[in-house]
Amino acid sequence: MGQTGDGPVGPVDPAVIAGPADRRCASHPGCRRAGRAAFLGTSEGGSVSVLFAATHPERVASLVLYGTAARYSQELPDFPWGFTPAEIESQLDEIDDRWGEGALADLFYSATADTSGVRAMFGKLQRAIASPTMAKLWWKAFMEIDVRSVLGLVRAPTLVFARPGDRLVPIEAAAALAAAIPEAHFQPLPPGPHSPFDIIADFVPSVVEFVCEKPSERPDERILKAVMFTDIVGSTEQLSATGDAHWRHQLDAHDRAVDWLLAKYGGHRAKHTGDGIFALFDGPTKAVRCALDLVPTLATRGIQIRAGVHVGECERRGEEWSGMAVHTGARVGALAGAGEVVASRTVRDLSAGSGLSFESLGPQRLKAYPRRSRCTGSPPSPYTAMFTGAANS
Repeated sequence: MGQTGDGPVGPVDPAVIAGPADRRCASHPGCRRAGRAAFLGTSEGGSVSVLFAATHPERVASLVLYGTAARYSQELPDFPWGFTPAEIESQLDEIDDRWGEGALADLFYSATADTSGVRAMFGKLQRAIASPTMAKLWWKAFMEIDVRSVLGLVRAPTLVFARPGDRLVPIEAAAALAAAIPEAHFQPLPPGPHSPFDIIADFVPSVVEFVCEKPSERPDERILKAVMFTDIVGSTEQLSATGDAHWRHQLDAHDRAVDWLLAKYGGHRAKHTGDGIFALFDGPTKAVRCALDLVPTLATRGIQIRAGVHVGECERRGEEWSGMAVHTGARVGALAGAGEVVASRTVRDLSAGSGLSFESLGPQRLKAYPRRSRCTGSPPSPYTAMFTGAANS
């Protein structure tokens, strides 16, 4: 499957290029036909495969990752590997100056980049797959990837390959990825560059043996989901002021709008809370965009709402959904004011490349939670998402 925006074409919205790639994977005809499949991902494709395995456990029989990390830029002190902001700026400048001439070949091929014909070959490949503008957008999105928060939710047997000397993905970062996935096995390969073409014969037999072994079946009772909570602002006052008949009419209008937008974004109404709803989505971006559309849609009908979005592992018991992620989503939504959408930092981390921007809201205490949470979000204005971080401060 090709990356959206591949090919020597003009600019495309970066949110289209690097947005919810796991959703594009899920909707791809080949992926739908495959049913339960083995996934092999390299570089950022490996990160997308990890997210897909966490959000669609019923579709992933096994997972093989090569040259993959949870993120590719440094975030000290928790993630000391990857590129610094200065290094990323330098890489973007190199793409500007030398895309189509073998830009960044040193990262992909290490010392072999100076072998006769390698840079020319890499430059030809670059000219075939993307324009310089598209390449910069892709590289920026690549450097924004962060799937650390879902590693513990991957249930598929996983095999992680890495090489000492890989300048794009340090072997230590790949080892940390494997250590955080419950059923992952880490297998170092002979030293060399990020490009695996010189060692295909070394790891293909291991891949075949790993993939062809029948995986054990597990009940999918705990599933990674994005949760959205909404609440009508001032509902008691409106009921008192307008009377039962008018209020029923407003609730009917509310429910029609909610059902329409849930269908548009692939959401599922898990529960009606009286003055709002609790809904589930496969991905956080869809949940946030649904909430952002709900605010103005209901405002035109004279209904003001607040909304909260979180993503985490939810427990399914029949038709009921529970777990810490559900409680956190409700508490996050309670932080919102009229016309606001608030979401957790986990949502922010998993929405890299989606076009949503974030700004700190400062330390917040979620009701019934012992620790304070760092909050981030965009400027608080009507119909604009704000984000509250799940990281403790």
